[in-house]
Amino acid sequence: MRFTALAVVGFLLAGCATPDFDQDSLFYPAPPQRPRIQFLTQFAGADDVEGAPSMFMRFLVGEQGSSRRMRKPTAVAAFDGVIYVADPGWGTVLRLDLKNKVFDPLPGAKAEGQLRSPVAIAIDAQGNKFIADSVRKQVVQFDREDAFVRSYGNPEKLRPTGVAVDEDFVYVVNRMKHRVEVLDRRTKARERTIGEFGERTGEFNVPTSLSIDERGHLFVTDAINFRIQEFDVDGEFVHEFGFLGDGPGTFARPRGTAVDNEGHLYVSDGAFENVQIWDTENTQVLLAFGGSGMGPGSMYLPADVFVSADLVPHFESFVDPGFVLKYVVLVANNYGPNKIGVYGFVEPRDPSRYDEFALPDEDEE
Repeated sequence: MRFTALAVVGFLLAGCATPDFDQDSLFYPAPPQRPRIQFLTQFAGADDVEGAPSMFMRFLVGEQGSSRRMRKPTAVAAFDGVIYVADPGWGTVLRLDLKNKVFDPLPGAKAEGQLRSPVAIAIDAQGNKFIADSVRKQVVQFDREDAFVRSYGNPEKLRPTGVAVDEDFVYVVNRMKHRVEVLDRRTKARERTIGEFGERTGEFNVPTSLSIDERGHLFVTDAINFRIQEFDVDGEFVHEFGFLGDGPGTFARPRGTAVDNEGHLYVSDGAFENVQIWDTENTQVLLAFGGSGMGPGSMYLPADVFVSADLVPHFESFVDPGFVLKYVVLVANNYGPNKIGVYGFVEPRDPSRYDEFALPDEDEE
């Protein structure tokens, strides 16, 4: 069920509160308005995935678990119960295997697949991972089993900061040229480019990240123009979202993007330290969640956001019993204790308990 025309409450602090339910649940916005996002949990390192070692194991091996922590997560994605975190602080991609409770580096990132500073990651429907490495200056592909497949791009002409994929193409942000390179997945040849340096629609000033929706529409973070731009399957400009400001519908430091299958665009902002949710059809901001701080649900320089319905079974136990989990939203934070924040897009089991928290449609006024 799509929600539309939501008012934005507590934009910078995202209106967080602890409602009076069976457990201490943190919602955005707070009841009595209908909650849409619930903070579920967070990951910082191996202990959060594998479980804290026993006192006996600590006696045997020391405090090794505490050293196996994420350093500077820059991008996040997931496939088949495994969360992949691009961490340039470690110079590799970390795997958070939720099914087998294992925290380890990407095994294929050796020899030809060696990573140096991974900054973005995209995963296709078959489980192929495409990782943009800003120091190697290529996009490196790994298969479903995390084995190296091939690399894309000429390091002398490419500085990749974002990547997205569909069945035919690899889309790469080339920060060096302020444009998006569209590469053939099979031949690796450049098919076309999207954009050039500038501030008009269809132009970029320091593009950074990419995401692609189910229609094949591409969303590009245009950082220094303080907006997100949308392009259709032919690379033609469609919409832009946001502008420079400090209130609802504006950005100060737009970074990662994601789109769910109902047309909601999620954008992380490193200055506001929150994630905004937009209606892509009406280019209207609906809600913001997060906020700065060190506590549960807070963000510290959020870099990327990822949305998945496939992760729902792994996090249903964290959801307040009065709600149903529709999507899991992962947020990668460069700093702070909540390196990967896990949020849920939720629907109340009994909607009558809450105000609708919606503005009237224009045709109803």
